[in-house]
Amino acid sequence: MKFKELHRNVKIRLITQFFTRFSNMMVLPFLAVYFAQKVGEVVTGLMVISLIGFGIAGGIIGGFSSDRIGRKRLMVWSEVGAAIAFLAIACMNSPWFDAPYATFGIFIVAMFFGGVIGPVSQAMVLDVTFSENRRYVFTLLYWVGNMASAIAGVVGALLFQHYLFQLFLSISAVSLLSAIITQLFITESYIKTPIKPSNPEAKDNMWTNYKTVFGDRIFVMLLFAAILVLSLEEQLTNFLGLHFVHTIETQKLSNIPSINVQIDGLLMIGILRSENTFLVVFAASFITWFIKRWSNHTVLVVGLISYTVGYALFIFVSSPLILIGLMAIVTIGELMYIPIKQSMLADLAPEDKRSSYLAAFQFTGYIAMLVAALGVVISGLIPAWAMGVKYVVLGSLGLILFLKVNKNLLLNKQKIKEEQTERVEHF
Repeated sequence: MKFKELHRNVKIRLITQFFTRFSNMMVLPFLAVYFAQKVGEVVTGLMVISLIGFGIAGGIIGGFSSDRIGRKRLMVWSEVGAAIAFLAIACMNSPWFDAPYATFGIFIVAMFFGGVIGPVSQAMVLDVTFSENRRYVFTLLYWVGNMASAIAGVVGALLFQHYLFQLFLSISAVSLLSAIITQLFITESYIKTPIKPSNPEAKDNMWTNYKTVFGDRIFVMLLFAAILVLSLEEQLTNFLGLHFVHTIETQKLSNIPSINVQIDGLLMIGILRSENTFLVVFAASFITWFIKRWSNHTVLVVGLISYTVGYALFIFVSSPLILIGLMAIVTIGELMYIPIKQSMLADLAPEDKRSSYLAAFQFTGYIAMLVAALGVVISGLIPAWAMGVKYVVLGSLGLILFLKVNKNLLLNKQKIKEEQTERVEHF
């Protein structure tokens, strides 16, 4: 599969996603720091929780609506809505205004539109790809997203404190440009075909559909496992971000005289996020090759222990070089367990409800953000070391659930193999 053979919609989305991801990631990872400086940590936690809730609502409505009215219209509306919202946010953080509560109110609108466009744009990509080329397409999307995040993390850390107005304007401009490009150059990929139901009395709605999905006990275990583990990663832009800002004083990156790089807590957040992203992009192939002969059980145990312990130790360290070393350990653990998680999801999702399972699973990110935001609220009530203990508990529970899912899948595969053997022997 070559890039030039891809559908035009995919090529355009690769380009627009890079710039929209880049502009957003210069600001969004530092939102907790922004609001905490303006209104305090406890109120910040409640605000972030509310924003996540509106993002989830947008995703549910967007995913449901796109299967009825198509993709393109919703994408354009959402991008225009986001452009207007971020323009208003820029005005509320301009040289003429400083209105954090008004900023929060408008961010609700921005998060809603962001939630809408997520599943709709993913559905468009699925509409114009086939099983033979989807792995290639999603690898490209993954690389583009991570590279944009890596560069934006450093740029945002450098510009956030003094150029917030310009950063919000850039998000608005990129969103508007993306809407124009979508309208002019992207073709509608889905037109709903009326189908007469086999059972007219059966209710075909979101409730009945997702009731079946969440009735799958093994899937629910995988869902909770993913939420618990992913919530550790989200701590970096929530409690850990605030912790670094408060505890890491401006200092040299290294004692080597020739290296005179000054690091503070805010810049440390950007460096760690960028390190994580660059390692994910460039080390994934090596880690995959190194552990290819390991069993899923071994990979999960080693990977998740490394991941969990690394995040817990972040609380007790203030040296930039040690923090960078810990992030390398965390990222290796992440690269080990994520492929196992994805293969588990693929094995669990039945063919006739695959998209429903995937749609339900994508909200693990939002719920993990919610858990992390609750951590900001809790951090005002308990000491920092207790947060480290909490991380160990979350990671341990996630590991236990992953191992249970893995065991159930192995049993199911063994059962299917035995049934196939019996049928062959019968004939």
